[in-house]
Amino acid sequence: MQEVLNFYIYEIKKGTKPMALMSVAKEDTQKCLDKITKNELFSYVNEIDGKNNIFFGKKECVEIVSTFPKELSKLSPQQDFILGTMLGYNRIEQCRRYLNKLNYTPSGNF
Repeated sequence: MQEVLNFYIYEIKKGTKPMALMSVAKEDTQKCLDKITKNELFSYVNEIDGKNNIFFGKKECVEIVSTFPKELSKLSPQQDFILGTMLGYNRIEQCRRYLNKLNYTPSGNF
């Protein structure tokens, strides 16, 4: 867990991604938050099914996520797209996922 956390912190501080998400056991949450705070990053904790999702990174991204539903399965297509993009997922794949969630059927030369 600490290796993954350190890697995400490194990526955020280098600017390769603005935000990260880790799912951790409740008893590991404070240790992760201490490390995130020590690195001057922002965080938001979302308790789900006996564990915690910790979103952390740039302030603006964390603030946006804090307005989303707690259950990620309940995100709107737009929220899902925004979250995936902020987490650094492939943008083209995020566009495909968004269109799929909208049940978009292209017309014309697409």
